[in-house]
Amino acid sequence: MGGVSRAGTMDMIGLLLALWLLSLAVSATVRLGPTTIPANLLGFWWLGSFIGQMLAAPMVVVAALAAIFLSGLIAKAAAALAALLFALAHLRNRRDGTAMLRAMGVNDEIPLSAGLWPFTSRAEVKRISRIVYAPDGERTTLDIVTPIQPPATPMPVLIHIHGGAWVLGKRNQQAKPLLHHLARNGWLCLDINYRLAPKNRFPAMLTDVLRAIVWAKANVAQYGGDPARIALTGGSAGGHLTALGVLAHDRTEAKPGFADADCSVQAAVPCYGRFDFIDRLNLWGRNHASLRKFEADKVMAPGASDADWDLASPIALVRGDAPPMLVIHGTHDTLIPVAEGAAFAKAQREAGGSVDHIELGGGQHAFDIMESALTWGHVRAVHHWLMRHV
Repeated sequence: MGGVSRAGTMDMIGLLLALWLLSLAVSATVRLGPTTIPANLLGFWWLGSFIGQMLAAPMVVVAALAAIFLSGLIAKAAAALAALLFALAHLRNRRDGTAMLRAMGVNDEIPLSAGLWPFTSRAEVKRISRIVYAPDGERTTLDIVTPIQPPATPMPVLIHIHGGAWVLGKRNQQAKPLLHHLARNGWLCLDINYRLAPKNRFPAMLTDVLRAIVWAKANVAQYGGDPARIALTGGSAGGHLTALGVLAHDRTEAKPGFADADCSVQAAVPCYGRFDFIDRLNLWGRNHASLRKFEADKVMAPGASDADWDLASPIALVRGDAPPMLVIHGTHDTLIPVAEGAAFAKAQREAGGSVDHIELGGGQHAFDIMESALTWGHVRAVHHWLMRHV
């Protein structure tokens, strides 16, 4: 009886494993945007979709092995279907990564094996941690990611701004594939913290981005960087702050105590960012009320005026004298509508700005955190674009 009971328990565990794999695979391949499901469920769907998409290549192997070794017809069938869906997600990642490369005029082919190991290699790069760029403790520190063997000439500089809905996140967590790729190819990368809400309200986080730019211009030369060649990038809240960093660099209300400092940069790559706090084009539908309440309660200062909300909305600040931008967003983004990135790119272009806009056919929110086949193409496409403009 004990043996039968143990066998039944193992079969049940195997079935649950197969169904879990299948749920990840389905969420990785099925598109559910921010207007599709209730706001309180968006994060749950995003997490499964994100894991399934970013780990698609190794999950093909895991699900295929499960289909071979698990007991029970249902478990085997579920695992086999999961393996097929993960394979489709991996191929879609390769397609999107290739599309990014082609958009930049790069003919490199993404290896079929790209994404099998999702963790970023630290080979040939070093990280100098917790450098203070402003006097507000840990939240105004940065890391420098640089080649172990720097080139003889000054390196172009990329400042990375992390995401996390303005309330979470820190340096040394996000965009490592891009930062390490650039460092291996002769760039100096600054991975910054900034003050978070709700303890600090907007525009504190924008102020910190501008303070980091000021610090970079004054200090990167001693680390081998070129203060005349600086670009910004970031994803999600970091994408929002990247856009604001180039559009509001001369707004005195965001520069207390350093209003006369030069905070201009040469280029910006905002990825899957929030560009309109007011949702002027009604892109969020029924879920905008929940998002607006979160922003009012957690991010904006109490009693924020219409002008404050506009200052927090890159789409309200578009200008023809802004540096070139590369706006990247995926159609499978569950947390921010892909149409918001398209609307911002269009508005900035109509204002006379130089904008390249890439809309990925399957990219999920935060797609660039781990090394998938999509990320393989993404980092090389962004590198090529930055070299052209910086």
